[in-house]
Amino acid sequence: MNLRHRPPILLRAAIGLVGCGIVLANAALLLSDRAPGALRLIFGDSVRRITARLDADGSTELRLDARGIGSDSIVHFGLWAVAALIAGLAVWSWIGLASTSIVVAGASMLLEVAQGRYSSTRAVEASDAAFNLLGVAAGTLAVGCLYVTVEVAGRALARR
Repeated sequence: MNLRHRPPILLRAAIGLVGCGIVLANAALLLSDRAPGALRLIFGDSVRRITARLDADGSTELRLDARGIGSDSIVHFGLWAVAALIAGLAVWSWIGLASTSIVVAGASMLLEVAQGRYSSTRAVEASDAAFNLLGVAAGTLAVGCLYVTVEVAGRALARR
């Protein structure tokens, strides 16, 4: 399906800038013990509470249910789903969506590895990496559904 109905370029550029900010915020949160003062300056005292909770016992997995999905996994999923969603909204093309999804997935993996290498209180966890990728896939799928919905609605309105 060729996407003929897309938002204006200025709107997509603004969305792209927001997406870059989200990826940078993800990086800052994941590497937070390297620059706690800078993070508190940018995000306030809420960062201290978040990182203290994550670092409380050296384990980021707080169990929510019998299947073992912890709050940290949900955070990883959500952060990267939103990043993929915003990136996909900025490009508004199928090739662009595929490309940005690969870039966002790569960034999530790079930050996961960097978290273990450069952070003294965080560790690389396979479950975090898996939830990062699941989040990217969910965000990409949501954008794809939005592309199709907007295109179908645009074509239906054009016929009138």
